Amino acid sequence: MHPYLINTEFFKLPSYGVAMATAYVLAYLWIMKNFRKEYFDKKFIENSIFYSIIFGILGAKFFYLATFWSSFGFDFYSRLKGLFSLDNLKAGFVFYGGFIGALSFLIYYCRLKKVSFLKLADLFAPALALGHSIGRIGCFMAGCCHGGHTDMPWGVVFSSPYCQTDPHYMGIPIHPTQIYESVGNIVIFFILNHLYKKKIFKDGHIFLLYAMSYSFLRFINEFFRADNRGAFIYGFSQAQVISLIVIIASLLFLVLKGRKNA
Repeated sequence: MHPYLINTEFFKLPSYGVAMATAYVLAYLWIMKNFRKEYFDKKFIENSIFYSIIFGILGAKFFYLATFWSSFGFDFYSRLKGLFSLDNLKAGFVFYGGFIGALSFLIYYCRLKKVSFLKLADLFAPALALGHSIGRIGCFMAGCCHGGHTDMPWGVVFSSPYCQTDPHYMGIPIHPTQIYESVGNIVIFFILNHLYKKKIFKDGHIFLLYAMSYSFLRFINEFFRADNRGAFIYGFSQAQVISLIVIIASLLFLVLKGRKNA
């Protein structure tokens, strides 16, 4: 793949960074195109987007550091020192960490401003799926979040020395798990975009549909991944455990909310 779109002695332009910037811009444009349908204040929406990105990045970084804490050194002090090394600060992010970080901020901000969180979550859900789809293309270009060996004709080979692919999987065909997730997210986006415009669901249902559909996608895709994702729990990755929790919690919320409205 191509981890750098431009790679010279004086300037490097990482593909992942370009993809993430594109993802943020497209998600922002979709939200700004649709926010007036719910009569949200423009300043409120702009602040919500800006700070959710900030807290999302912090959450994604925190989860990454927590997941790989044991790899930063041999004891507490060496790990603490390694935690703040430039290489570790520049490395990795965990999507669910970013999701939880941004979600926590938005819940707090909506309560502070006395705005319906469920309405805002419905607005943000399609944009999140759209942005995530573009972001995974950046992962593909960088070689991170990769799959395991496959004999399928669509297997891809990473050979660039700048790729973040595990050395054991360099030079052999592996599952393009980044593309699996990118395609899955864009399908989720088109479905949510259609349903959001139809306005046939109660507040919060679009967001819950996103949470369940992405979690299902992530749970399945994890079986094909082979990058280092931290410790496993009863054979399941941490992302799979979180996915199951999100699916169950979303279903319970729908059931309980349905009973209240009955």
